[in-house]
Amino acid sequence: MSIPIQFSTPNQADLASDASNPKRQHYRVLIVDDDDVIREGLVGYLENYHEAAYDLTVEASPSPQDARQKLAESRFDLVITDINMPGEDGFSLIQFIKQHYPDTRTAMITAYKVEDYVRNAKKTGVFNIIAKTAPFNFEELSSVVTNLLEPASAFGIETYMDPQCKLSQVIIKNSEDIMVAFNALQTFLGGTSIANPNDLLTAVIEAITNAVYHVAKLPNGALKYEKGQPIDQLEESEYVYIYYGQDLERIGIAIVDQGGRITADEILYWLDRNISGTGLMDTHGRGVYLIHRLVDRVLINIAPGQRTEIIILDYLNHLYSANKPIYINQL
Repeated sequence: MSIPIQFSTPNQADLASDASNPKRQHYRVLIVDDDDVIREGLVGYLENYHEAAYDLTVEASPSPQDARQKLAESRFDLVITDINMPGEDGFSLIQFIKQHYPDTRTAMITAYKVEDYVRNAKKTGVFNIIAKTAPFNFEELSSVVTNLLEPASAFGIETYMDPQCKLSQVIIKNSEDIMVAFNALQTFLGGTSIANPNDLLTAVIEAITNAVYHVAKLPNGALKYEKGQPIDQLEESEYVYIYYGQDLERIGIAIVDQGGRITADEILYWLDRNISGTGLMDTHGRGVYLIHRLVDRVLINIAPGQRTEIIILDYLNHLYSANKPIYINQL
């Protein structure tokens, strides 16, 4: 499926001012896609428009077979491959890369429904699947590339918002603060032009509740709190932080816990169970799926044992609502 890709000519003066610096990190990226328009468009954008504090060399392959040859000849830091291609699909190529080039990071891209590939993503260990949308979200592509090449940069909602955006904060220190957060976010969303504020609010409260009740654990590994029980005072290390704001294009909300207990594998496991229907009777694990379905974009950043950050983005024009990508960044 071909998605039209359009972008204007870059400002040559701006490009010249960002000339290669010998101290800058240099990465090599390989794009694998049998669609000439998509492949050339992605390469052209990353070569001419991708703004980053590092340098990038981008190559392209029209097939997994050609990609294997390029991988044998040169080192690549990141491979982004289409899923559906003649002869061999992207998952087979990813398995080959993980076996023979374990230090090469990988991501997938597809014009088809991302949810159809969650089970294969879980089996293959693919934590990022980019959705080909019309119009194509190049800003999102830039974020994914940077997050994969330099994972620590994925953290912080300010990374995904306009630099001029002012963020508000709520800190959850006890169970009553969940309602404080609910009221603050309800007031905030009521002042925006977002089409489905109730869906977004439902997703956010689900994420907040999970962060409060499903993160803190006892020494034996059991959950410290039962969902819904009153909590007079959380330990300081159990505080949950909420940041939210709006720029000209999107609503951004981040929910940050200090546990870092969930893993990328677990997220894909619960997504798969709920997408396939096998998890309909589960009493746990539906939160990630609910958030995924209700908002335009959700990014889950995990620093194991330190923090988990759920970043929710909802676009005011809803241009990118049709196909939901999967973005999980784990240090």
